[in-house]
Amino acid sequence: MRKVNVETIRSVERAVQILNCFSFERPDLSIEEIVTKTKLAKATVYRLLWTLETQGLIHYDQKENVYRLGYKMLEYGGIVLENLDMRREAEPFLHDLQSQTGYTVLFAVRQQDTLQYVIRLDSDEGFQPRSYIGRRRVLHYGALGTTIMAYLPDEEAKAILEKYPLEAHTPNTIVDKHQFLERLRLIRKDGFFVDKDETFIGFTAVAAPVFDRTGIIGAIGLAGATFKMVETLPELIRQTVSTAQHISKRLGHLSYSPS
Repeated sequence: MRKVNVETIRSVERAVQILNCFSFERPDLSIEEIVTKTKLAKATVYRLLWTLETQGLIHYDQKENVYRLGYKMLEYGGIVLENLDMRREAEPFLHDLQSQTGYTVLFAVRQQDTLQYVIRLDSDEGFQPRSYIGRRRVLHYGALGTTIMAYLPDEEAKAILEKYPLEAHTPNTIVDKHQFLERLRLIRKDGFFVDKDETFIGFTAVAAPVFDRTGIIGAIGLAGATFKMVETLPELIRQTVSTAQHISKRLGHLSYSPS
């Protein structure tokens, strides 16, 4: 974010504070919950909610007595996605990958200390990852986040681990910081990462890094049931890496010569 010598507008800050209360986990909130989260006075929250509601940014459900993000947010999200060059360049390659493999395909980009999913193409399988478009995760989460972490400077990766300690999602998750840093080194050497039952039991993901002319920007991945993916894992790795290389080349990264 750029730095300018201008003070922020407090009422706008408070309005954004309210919008930031909503998440994929908590899409519906009562006014009491919003007051608790923002620590603002109830009267202030009510006035701000009403203002946001008149602009289509907030919707009030009278039957349930809860608030949720309004239709205007969907329009804003569509504008952002439509103008993401990397998304436009990546999408045809990811559709090809999903068609060739039949597995769920994901594309996530780095946003400071988090990763954010920008493309998700679902398979026909019943179980799907909880990696919704727009959702953010701590940067070391899952196969895609770990792959992005592998291409950060060592000191930057260590600082993120200090700020956001590793968490055990399954009994197979690596939570030792030294083991995790060694894993990052191996990912840089191999050029891909396989998460087998570490984020979800019975679920495997293959990820490869995506670069532009400036360096690492994100990662793509294949995800599916472990018992199916292990049968053709080497070929799935090859396809994922090849797709990531083609996308990187289209984004201006010159180090790769995709086969």
